[in-house]
Amino acid sequence: MNKVLILYGTRYGTTKGISDEIEKVIQEKGISTESYNLKEYNLKEIPPLEEYDGVIIGTGIKIKRWTKVVKKFVQKRKTELKKRQSTLGFYVCCGVASKKSDISKAINDYITSKLQKLGIQPALVDAFGGAYDLTEGSALTGLTRKIVIGIMKNEEGIENPEGKMHDYRDWEQIKDFAHKFGELLKKD
Repeated sequence: MNKVLILYGTRYGTTKGISDEIEKVIQEKGISTESYNLKEYNLKEIPPLEEYDGVIIGTGIKIKRWTKVVKKFVQKRKTELKKRQSTLGFYVCCGVASKKSDISKAINDYITSKLQKLGIQPALVDAFGGAYDLTEGSALTGLTRKIVIGIMKNEEGIENPEGKMHDYRDWEQIKDFAHKFGELLKKD
C-alpha cells in the first residue's frame, strides 16, 4: 500500500480545510496518509521523507508570502524534497487564485519561482482560492480583517462583506488535484 505525507501551514484554517479534503480523496483511493500542520510540530518531529511514496505540501499566502513554517520546512529539507520531485505535490491557497484566470499567475508567483530558486520542481502544483471568515468572533482580526474588507468592497464590489463567510475554494479543483496525485503514485 502506498503512503503519502501531507504537510501544510495555515493561518486561519483555510489551508487545513484543503489539506483535509485532499487527504480524504487520497484515502478513498486506498492510499494511507499522515498529515501534519507544521505549526503544531517541531520540524525534527516530521519523519524522513523517504518513508513515504509521495509528499504533498500546502501553504496559505499572506502578503505574497508562504507561512513561516512551510518556508522553514522547505529550506531545511530541500535535499530530501529534491529526491522526491517525481512524487511531490505543492499547492498554495490565496486570494489571487479565487479567479480562474489568475491561477497560472499564482502558480508562477507563489510556487514555481520560489521553488526553482531552491532547485525543486514538484511533479504537481496548483493554486486554490481562499476563504475569508468575516463572521463575528472569527480568527481574521485587526489590520488583516480591515484589508480584506477593503479589497472585497473595492475590488470585488461586495457592498457589505462583514458578518459572512466568503469561500472561494473550488472543491472540484481540489479533488482533481488529489486524484492527479494518486495517479502520480501509480506511475512511479
